[in-house]
Amino acid sequence: MATQDDIQEPMAGEGLIAAIHSLSHKLMLLYSQIVYDQTGLNWQDWRILRAVVGLQSCRAQDICDECGLQKPHVSNGLARLEKAGHIKRSRNPDNSKVKLVRCTEQGETLVEKAQPVLDGLNAQIKAKGAPGEGLLEELRSYQSELDRLAKTASSA
Repeated sequence: MATQDDIQEPMAGEGLIAAIHSLSHKLMLLYSQIVYDQTGLNWQDWRILRAVVGLQSCRAQDICDECGLQKPHVSNGLARLEKAGHIKRSRNPDNSKVKLVRCTEQGETLVEKAQPVLDGLNAQIKAKGAPGEGLLEELRSYQSELDRLAKTASSA
């Protein structure tokens, strides 16, 4: 039976997972706020716009592959970006079922303005956070161990 101490003091594993989740959520919110301050876009839409600028003329699937985002997120983001005037979508002349995505001058200007600022931020994080690479590897190792334990528990 659980005691009051057990409830107030979670097991080390649970506490670690909860702390990692909470901290990663806070970090993502902070980074997303910086992206929004620089671009007026949410983090996913910024990634999509950068991909469109980089790929120049592409399909939604190309953006999914480039960004690692799922198709519904990309489709919704493209609709928002088009409404804001950052991109244009048009039918592919070779295949009318496929839409091509291109960046507008407005979208290119936004990326040209914001990209150096955000790249500078990322460089600062990397320079100051060199130990963060080690932390990331430790977290991946922790995930692998949890995967192994979950498989063992489910097969038992």
